Amino acid sequence: MPSSPLPETALAFHHAVRGAHDDLTATLDRLREAAANGDFACYVNIAATMGDLPQPTAPAVQWLDSETTVRARWRAPVTARQHHLRS
Repeated sequence: MPSSPLPETALAFHHAVRGAHDDLTATLDRLREAAANGDFACYVNIAATMGDLPQPTAPAVQWLDSETTVRARWRAPVTARQHHLRS
């Protein structure tokens, strides 16, 4: 289990940009393992959002803004990077 979710979250960003869904799924599995006790649960949601995947059902994360707003904020860097790489 990773001691910190940050490297896995960065890796999820990389996989999302590349469109590497199998790699992203493996990274999400590791993040879920790290968040099994409820700690770091937001990172699982963030990583799923970066990959434009459905939100996990558990553990529940409560955002300060609407889920739509949060998803847009976390998805935007991925799509911007994809656009940059295609240019």
